[in-house]
Amino acid sequence: MTEVFSVRIRKELKEVVRRYRDVDWRGLVEKLIEDVAAERELRSALEELDALLRDLSPVSEPAWRAIREAREE
Repeated sequence: MTEVFSVRIRKELKEVVRRYRDVDWRGLVEKLIEDVAAERELRSALEELDALLRDLSPVSEPAWRAIREAREE
């Protein structure tokens, strides 16, 4: 299902769109919106992760040592 999304653009830009009718403008706009939305969602998730990591206290021993000990058990 699709919906209408109208955007006001400069007249010169509209003329470019009309000149190049072979370009899939709708597809390009959809791809741009999807890419920007994905980038924003990723940025938001990374900010949440950063906030969680800030609350953790650092450990005194290196991670490789804890991993080795867990494997040996």
